[in-house]
Amino acid sequence: MKKRFISIILAVLTVITMTLCLSGCKKVDDNFPVTIGHTEIPDRPKNVAVLSDNLADIILYMDEFESQICAISDSCTQTDLTKYLESVGSETNPSIDDLERSGAEYVLTDTPLSDKIIEKLESKGMTVLNFMVPENDKQLQTIYNSLGTFFGGKPDGKQTADAAYSRLFTTLEAAVKETEGSNIVKVACYLYLNEDGKLCTFNGSDCNGMVLDYIGAVNVASNFGSEIVDTNILNLSKPDYIFFDDPEVLNFLRSDEQLSKLSAVKENRTLMIPKENLERMGETLIETQKSMLGFIYDIIPNGEVTPDEADAKSYAEDYGITITDTMYQYLDDAEDIKIIQQRLMDLGYLVLEDNTPTTYFGQKTETAVRDFQDANGIESTGIVNRTTLNKLFLSTTLSVTGQPVEPPKKPATTPEATEPTNPSSSLTPSNDPNKTYDIDLTLRKDFEVNYDEGFEDVRVIQERLHDLGFFTPEEDYYTNIYGNQTAESFKLFEAANGLEVDGIASYEDLLVLFPNNNPNQ
Repeated sequence: MKKRFISIILAVLTVITMTLCLSGCKKVDDNFPVTIGHTEIPDRPKNVAVLSDNLADIILYMDEFESQICAISDSCTQTDLTKYLESVGSETNPSIDDLERSGAEYVLTDTPLSDKIIEKLESKGMTVLNFMVPENDKQLQTIYNSLGTFFGGKPDGKQTADAAYSRLFTTLEAAVKETEGSNIVKVACYLYLNEDGKLCTFNGSDCNGMVLDYIGAVNVASNFGSEIVDTNILNLSKPDYIFFDDPEVLNFLRSDEQLSKLSAVKENRTLMIPKENLERMGETLIETQKSMLGFIYDIIPNGEVTPDEADAKSYAEDYGITITDTMYQYLDDAEDIKIIQQRLMDLGYLVLEDNTPTTYFGQKTETAVRDFQDANGIESTGIVNRTTLNKLFLSTTLSVTGQPVEPPKKPATTPEATEPTNPSSSLTPSNDPNKTYDIDLTLRKDFEVNYDEGFEDVRVIQERLHDLGFFTPEEDYYTNIYGNQTAESFKLFEAANGLEVDGIASYEDLLVLFPNNNPNQ
């Protein structure tokens, strides 16, 4: 009896001990539950799908909740997310199956989903939270607080959000203060094309484009009544710098009779920044401001010049280039680009076919410029500004192998050397109806030449258009770039010959342009 009594006592003690241990081991999150809008979040979310690129950008900027994201949409292109997360489709029409496979408990968006999609998501056990698109600073702060509270609860998550929001504007304001020493008023604007092909801008009516308020420049668009650009005001405002969405916008500006005369366009003071970068209110906002400030003010990190650079010789004159404020960037076509490419090749940053530089600033050149800037402590924009030019042609600038590179020695001047080396530089239209051209049409049935593409046969196309009276090349020489002038000339040829007028040199168009080369004749 005594042994049985002792056994019962021991059993009771064991149960009590286990209960105390389990209750002590259970971690209670005092930050939850919380309510976001009308939705109660009972526990800390573990798997969250984020469909909005702006929301994703803010979450990344808070720097605490990234591990809770399990899926993204096509709109979320931040490398910190795309490197390990698969897309579940578009922001407005995500794949329900992919979202379910991701294990998402919640789906965050700022673009309303259809009732049908929401119903399907809820049937799979997923809760949709729709955030507003901020129109002012107060609403932006509300979004920060809501996201922080959602991911981290109260008070911890909200404190994280408050700190991130404060850090955002402190960083923006501190960076723009670096420009206060300039006594010259800078004028700038941002341009993009809407779905109807109309030129648009950010005029400060909402938070999109907010970065333009933090670049130490007057935003031309603040005088616009809507997002549609008033070209008359734009012309009168004469922006010193133009930021634009994609190559189509730059083509639009260069093709417009009035806008092409703006000094910013003529002198290449234009910088391409994707439109979505101006619609994100987190880490991307800071990076976009850096790019814009570096472009406008040519800001050098720390503003320091080493003693070696102060005493260095410039090779610019030896190469035949004058260093000015003119900027060179992707899609530009200028004689100085040849010299820039040559110096990049000499330093080992650029490899071109046949080691022959061109006047065209293509993707290879942009990549080489970025690599050079990264290696030399310059803001990596891919744009050749004064800072980059100065560094590029300094005698102390080292090659990729760590060696200084002197400019190539100029050949001795001889009568032969002074003769034109470009056989196309003497431009006299040919009236020979039997003239043939060195172009292999038989290999181009599935090929076409479009705007901003570069091929050797473009020179031949230009020559043929010139012989027919449709094309007069600038500076009396042909190029291998199918630029705006070539495309417009080709449209004239197409119209005159009853072809589809699109400015694209298709196989069928080329057969008409070069009848003596037609393999079927």
